[in-house]
Amino acid sequence: MSFGIKRKKRLTEFTVKEYGINGGLMAILFLFGLYLSLGLSTFAAGLYIILWLASYPIIHATTCRHCVYYGKQCPVPLEGNCSHLTFDKGNNFGILAGLGGLLAYFLRVCIPYVAIFYSGSVLFFILYTGTIGIFFYVLFFHTGCPNCIQTKCPMNPDFIT
Repeated sequence: MSFGIKRKKRLTEFTVKEYGINGGLMAILFLFGLYLSLGLSTFAAGLYIILWLASYPIIHATTCRHCVYYGKQCPVPLEGNCSHLTFDKGNNFGILAGLGGLLAYFLRVCIPYVAIFYSGSVLFFILYTGTIGIFFYVLFFHTGCPNCIQTKCPMNPDFIT
């Protein structure tokens, strides 16, 4: 199964451009989530920060350590380029890697969504969901996946099931 993402360059290493674009979007996502979490309570904001930090070992262990960019420049800040500091390189990029990535991002967004649903703000729901959507759109279609050489990834058009 493939999402049909077209490969542009097949980069062997990502540049500051890709890292900066995703870093900025991730910073917006983090700060917006922190703002929403503070709307619940300082405890919720603290829990949000703890869950965000906890997401890194999960994504390093399940996804990043199996990436061909392991220990190199990654288009997502503090992920693939830091995974070599926490886990040895793996070589089995499969369904568990994808599930680990989903779990990590769930940890990052769960408290802000609780805050949004608690407040009943449709505007914040649209803005926060839009921010997440823009981050993943840019990653999957512009800065990350189109340049990746990971042939074992199910999102790779060259992936054969």
